[in-house]
Amino acid sequence: MSKPVLLARPHTFIVAEMKPFLEENGFSITKLENLGLLSNVIKGTSGAVISLAISSSIAESADTVFQQLKLASPKTPVLFASMLGLDQARPALERIAKLVGMSATIVGADSTNDVTAQLGRQETFLYFNKDDLANPGRRAIAARLIQRHFR
Repeated sequence: MSKPVLLARPHTFIVAEMKPFLEENGFSITKLENLGLLSNVIKGTSGAVISLAISSSIAESADTVFQQLKLASPKTPVLFASMLGLDQARPALERIAKLVGMSATIVGADSTNDVTAQLGRQETFLYFNKDDLANPGRRAIAARLIQRHFR
């Protein structure tokens, strides 16, 4: 039985690259069509994916989508994604965490430390970029991380 994941702020990369990756790893995908529907579709999901891209089929920013997600389902683990490397995305992720008053543990596919204990927690932000899914070695690491994060 597949575990449901919500594409809470889809972007072309998320749909084209992340969706098949998630499906290969045993997740079923629901794409949010309107932020107003979030509280209806987040219930029972294993996690949510939020694109940091400037544009999305959801008009609201990643900041707003994350804030609404935390109001609707505070414990839902989140995966952020974009085209940027983790070092470039880190300031945006830290800002998003600060908006909701949390200090986030940011984990990427290239994280070298043992992060298993942090995965699946609401204060852990898992982050993948396009290269993480294109590189076979990092893709395998990403698959292990996502299985532990979206339990």
